[in-house]
Amino acid sequence: MPTRAELVNALRRAQELSDQHWHCLDKPVLQMSSGRTWTGPAADAFAGDLTRQRLEMWRALRGVIDHLQETIRNQTVMGPRD
Repeated sequence: MPTRAELVNALRRAQELSDQHWHCLDKPVLQMSSGRTWTGPAADAFAGDLTRQRLEMWRALRGVIDHLQETIRNQTVMGPRD
């Protein structure tokens, strides 16, 4: 089992990566929704996929951070601190 310090470092790194990548798909999604980048049924399908992928990325980033925070809380309550 990782130490509390290792978990805190992992959480810090996950938060940094989340901050760096949280908005990386915002511009492409906005461009696709403008109707000026690419139009038609294939474009609509691509825009929908891109929007779903952005949501999945947000959920994954949030899930990693939530999991690490919960693990740290549980370890603090149940185990010794380093």
